[in-house]
Amino acid sequence: MLFADNEILKSTREAVNSAVKAGRLPCSILLSGASAALREKCAYELAAAVLCTENKNSAPCMKCSACLRALSGVHPDIMKMVPEDGKKLLSVKSVRENCLSRLYTAPAEGDNKVFIFPSCDDMSTVIQNALLKSIEEPPEDTLFILCADARESLLTTVISRLTEYPLGDPLSSKSRKSDEEVISCAEKLALAMANEDEFSLMIAAGAMHKNRKMMSAVASRLILIIRDAMTEGSRAEHLSGCEMASYALSRSFRTSSLLQIKEIMDKIISEAASNANENLLISRFSSEIAVIMKDRI
Repeated sequence: MLFADNEILKSTREAVNSAVKAGRLPCSILLSGASAALREKCAYELAAAVLCTENKNSAPCMKCSACLRALSGVHPDIMKMVPEDGKKLLSVKSVRENCLSRLYTAPAEGDNKVFIFPSCDDMSTVIQNALLKSIEEPPEDTLFILCADARESLLTTVISRLTEYPLGDPLSSKSRKSDEEVISCAEKLALAMANEDEFSLMIAAGAMHKNRKMMSAVASRLILIIRDAMTEGSRAEHLSGCEMASYALSRSFRTSSLLQIKEIMDKIISEAASNANENLLISRFSSEIAVIMKDRI
């Protein structure tokens, strides 16, 4: 059985083993939560699942030469993407030379090749954008495995192209703190809008300064708050976890204004992913929202 460690969530263990046995393992995977060592161990187990020579298209035998070398990380068809000697961070050059340029080359030994990114928490936006197309539509013989302490470490556009397998309770990792910061910031922004408080709006927006990942996450959370505001009074389930903020928005803005705010959030997410300047995004966000705040009910 894969992912047998007790620390790993039962739901994740069942999902992974079911996918492997059915021959439906996703081609681009995110392993999140737990420790870095456990994430890497699980990455090698997934690699064994596609490199095993005894039980092809099913659960790996964990005994053949291919499995044993995969589990040890020394299989020739496993490419571990780590910083070059003497460097702390993975470089664009290294990714292009050791990953992107090898996508369409034949595996060295088996039927598949595996690219493992063991530490994506500090991966630059340039590298993430360079990987977008590849992780969305990799060659049939290629498996991407990205590992991160928390999914917020990655761009929204990257996350949307990955199948996430959380190894540990996300509330036990730093993602809990990230989630709380995102929710708090989004809630403060929504309440500032509802109260037509431009100063509070600027203060809340300042939390996103020089943090593109948080900017996208906050914008996504605000979209959920707006959705809740638009369905306020119906029996629709709240999705944002910010009932007070969504209620305040519903009492302060017309549906047309809420849709305008959503459009601004969509632009923030899109432009943050394309490397737009954070200061300009925040400045424009504040000015455009200030205009809409004047169109209150």
